[in-house]
Amino acid sequence: MRISLYESNAEKEFRKLYEEYYAPFCIYARRFINDMTVCEDIVSDVFASLWDKRDSVELKINTATAYLKTCVRNSCLNYLKHLEHEFNYNEFCQKQSPVYATETDSIYTLNELYDRLFKTLNGLPEYYRVVFTKSFFEGKTHAEIAEELNLSIKSINRYKQKTMEFLREEFKEYLPVLLSLIMLQGKFA
Repeated sequence: MRISLYESNAEKEFRKLYEEYYAPFCIYARRFINDMTVCEDIVSDVFASLWDKRDSVELKINTATAYLKTCVRNSCLNYLKHLEHEFNYNEFCQKQSPVYATETDSIYTLNELYDRLFKTLNGLPEYYRVVFTKSFFEGKTHAEIAEELNLSIKSINRYKQKTMEFLREEFKEYLPVLLSLIMLQGKFA
């Protein structure tokens, strides 16, 4: 059986491929990553990427599985590499004193907070920083960012959520005020 994504019934053939191999590839991804939700995201991203390339990819059923297996494996390994980078960064951040650790009664000017925010964002892993900046400062939707960065919307949500968790810890009670002022003043536009 030949899977040709050029044909008019490409959607039907792709759906068949997806229905037959989505679950097995999720289980395969579980060999690398212990979180089934992440495995499902990775496999979904691989299938979405294949669908996006449907005009330029022509696969037979036996090569489609090998191609998908390679893509899933590589995506899992990239995810693990990113986790290692994130873990190292989190260790570094835990060793750093938060903004308020030295002088809890200090009052920071808006410019001082902006400077600290820029430094903090520049220290984040690339996807965290880019997703947060595009979402919060450029006002882009998660779908727009996902399309622009070729990531899933779930990944965009995860990156933004992790960034917000870190910023909440780093800036504590100043964060809501800082972000509100940024939006009102259009400082980053």
